[in-house]
Amino acid sequence: MPKASVIIINYNTANLTLQCLESFCSFYSEELFEVILVDNASKASDYKHLNHQINLLYPKVKLVRSRINLGFGGGNMFGVQHATTPYYVFVNSDVIFIEDCLSPMLRFLEDNEQVSIVGCNSIDENNQHHKPFHYKIDLWSEIFGDAFLNTLAPKKYPNRKINYTEAMRVGSFQGSLFVTKASDFDAVGGFDTNLFLYYEEKDLSYRIEKQLKKQVYLLPQYQHVHLQGKSTAPSFLISKELKISQFYTIKKHLPWLVYAIFYLFQILQCGIKGIFSSKNRKYTLLLLKGISVADSLKHKQVIAQNKDIPTLPSQKIEFIVSRINR
Repeated sequence: MPKASVIIINYNTANLTLQCLESFCSFYSEELFEVILVDNASKASDYKHLNHQINLLYPKVKLVRSRINLGFGGGNMFGVQHATTPYYVFVNSDVIFIEDCLSPMLRFLEDNEQVSIVGCNSIDENNQHHKPFHYKIDLWSEIFGDAFLNTLAPKKYPNRKINYTEAMRVGSFQGSLFVTKASDFDAVGGFDTNLFLYYEEKDLSYRIEKQLKKQVYLLPQYQHVHLQGKSTAPSFLISKELKISQFYTIKKHLPWLVYAIFYLFQILQCGIKGIFSSKNRKYTLLLLKGISVADSLKHKQVIAQNKDIPTLPSQKIEFIVSRINR
């Protein structure tokens, strides 16, 4: 029986997803992991291409399709319903495996009863490190930048630019790749599907710690490539979604007075920046109107129709691991 369920979401990123699977299969066998691939209502052509390649190259991968875009949390929750193992591994479609990072992460969870979630370092295709963890949700971390927080309370807010070498407890993990105990994930209800994009990992970590009194850890000795931004194209709507998720999560977990202070600060900050930036003027208007999950992209999704489109021809996937200076 497989030890862990690897869940990957595809949304109009068939080639990236296939690249992710190619790298995964270069390190892992199908006996140790079951792979569940969720298509999140991609365009028919993208899904047909993906389905053809999966049947051809990865027949044991379980491909399930949603007819509506469920977002990050909802898509992963759809995948969880097909999982049968004691551990869940959530992987973005724009991730490339460059070493066996999952085995030590699974061992760490097995050896530490009080640890519920573990993540690892991520780098880009040019070997530049991303910030590998988030701080726990509080007013200060949501208002101020890293430089101020590192000076204010370096123990509470450790420098996220340092290349750490030992396991460390963190507030939250990098959402591109992480492993969690299925029993803990299930016990807190998994991802909050009110969040369409962003803040899912912060929200999950907060609930794990509050409800189960368990911890989140980072194993910085291990890493993966994350092609940040490749699976989600930048736009004002995407930036707006980040704001919606941020405000929803803060309101959900922090006292109302803290939320009110944060809201007022954001109006003042965006208002001042709006003098020079049209994007911040849009944010200011959004805040003055009243920011709500009712404005989320989640409520603008439509149910895809099943169309019989011919399968696209196979395309060669350029594998970029060779570009990484390990």
